[in-house]
Amino acid sequence: MKEFDDLVNIISRLRNECPWDKQQTHESLAKHLIEEAYELLDALAAMQTNPENQDKLNEELGDLLLQILLHSKIAEENNYFSIAGVVTNLQDKLIKRHPHVFGDVKLESAEDVEKQWEDIKKQESVDSIFDDIDQKLPSITKAFKTQRKAKKLDLTYKNYEDALQDLLSEVEELKIAKNDEDRKSEIGDILFSVINICRYLEADPEIQLNRSTKKFIERAKYVEKNADSNIDVETLWKEAKKSQLK
Repeated sequence: MKEFDDLVNIISRLRNECPWDKQQTHESLAKHLIEEAYELLDALAAMQTNPENQDKLNEELGDLLLQILLHSKIAEENNYFSIAGVVTNLQDKLIKRHPHVFGDVKLESAEDVEKQWEDIKKQESVDSIFDDIDQKLPSITKAFKTQRKAKKLDLTYKNYEDALQDLLSEVEELKIAKNDEDRKSEIGDILFSVINICRYLEADPEIQLNRSTKKFIERAKYVEKNADSNIDVETLWKEAKKSQLK
């Protein structure tokens, strides 16, 4: 694709001619990669409230692609691999892990595909389907990924209602906890159960939490802007909620 080739050439020129780009390493770019990934999550969250925010998603996908291209170019300069190698490796992996598309395996559902994916990965290298979970992942993402993998072992509830009941039972355990240490433990279980609820609703917990945080900040700013000793905070908060619905 000409557009992609042109972009690769632009990255090469930046590495040769731009003082900032020339100085970058895998390590110095790491923080930018994380930032761009989270900005992409913000863009996805914004689309839930306004599906017309496609331009922002387009932009953030491009910013993330830039990071991938820069890391690939640095690797190429050190004679490790190039972006072509990244693409080829991905192609091989996709073909190998989709025998129901590129082979003669017959699968009927997305669930069957996920189970097959984990089986193939286990055959490749790991002793457990949980071994490839990166322990440096954010806690929410790590829990969500763990729960999705547990489903392959049938370690899951039958439906949303059962998962919700588990959440409510964890809240009850928090209520009767005798000390702060037990309460902290129960809070962890509640968070894990909430993330599990997200899975049943096919909702990414990172996106949902970002969306709720953004909503809270907008309401808090309204309270901050209209703070008055003659008006209590609860009244301002209710006004802020109403203003968001307009």
